Amino acid sequence: MAQFEFRSPLRKLAAFFKESRDKWKEKCQQAKYEIKLLKRRFENLQICRDQWQQSYQQAEAQRERLQARGEHLEAQHQQLQAQVEALLKKGGIFS
Repeated sequence: MAQFEFRSPLRKLAAFFKESRDKWKEKCQQAKYEIKLLKRRFENLQICRDQWQQSYQQAEAQRERLQARGEHLEAQHQQLQAQVEALLKKGGIFS
């Protein structure tokens, strides 16, 4: 093992290295905490996105059902209107 010769007294070096280590540990712990928060936030966003996606799919299915019903009612309306016109031509209604 190589020995280093420092110009500063060992007590000052020890204090400097301890402070440096403590700062590094604190910085590392802070980074880990931020990563944990970001992971939790990402998971919450995924859950929220999945809920919105499910809600959208339900709304889309309902829209398609209502559109089909509207088309059916429109066809019924046209059929009834044609029957009324046919009856009016024959003089069956209001005569």
